[in-house]
Parts: sequence; structure tokens; C-alpha cells
Amino acid sequence: MHARVTTLTMDPSTIDEVTARLESEEVPSFEQLDGYKGMTVVADRQSGKTIALTFWESEEAMRDSEEAVKGARQRAVQTGRAPEPQVDRYEVVLDTMA
Repeated sequence: MHARVTTLTMDPSTIDEVTARLESEEVPSFEQLDGYKGMTVVADRQSGKTIALTFWESEEAMRDSEEAVKGARQRAVQTGRAPEPQVDRYEVVLDTMA
């Protein structure tokens, strides 16, 4: 399994709005992508720092999804009034979530 980690620092007052949009509009389209396994988002409501982890069946599936998720990332930046996010990619070497 592989994970894409997107870190952005948004206006803290926009966290709920960005999260609601992500859940209602973006995640359903992610679920249609080959190899998509799920998503976890964590946020610091004080600073606005938000980390989104998307999980992919393989490195190839993660790479193939790059173009499809780019728009969602840009909408989060705009809605959250955030600078460009940092995006990193990793192999998941341990996962204890069922």
C-alpha cells in the first residue's frame, strides 16, 4: 500500500467548510479511482495546519491518480485561503487500522 500526504496550512476558520466539501464532493470521486483505499484527514484547529493522507493499493495506482486529485487539492487551497500545499508520497510499511 502507498500513501500520498498533503500538508497545508489554511485559515483555521475554514477547516469545517473545507472538510464538508471534501466529504460531500471530492471523496465520492476519489472512491471511483482504481486502487483508492481510503482517506484520513487530521487538523490543528489553532494553527490551521491540516494533513490529508490518501491510501492507494499500489504505487502505480497512486501515480495514476495524480491528475484526478489535483483539482480537489486546488479547491481546498482556494476555500481554505492557503498557500500551495506540500505533497509527499510514501510506501506504507505498517498499518494497524482494520
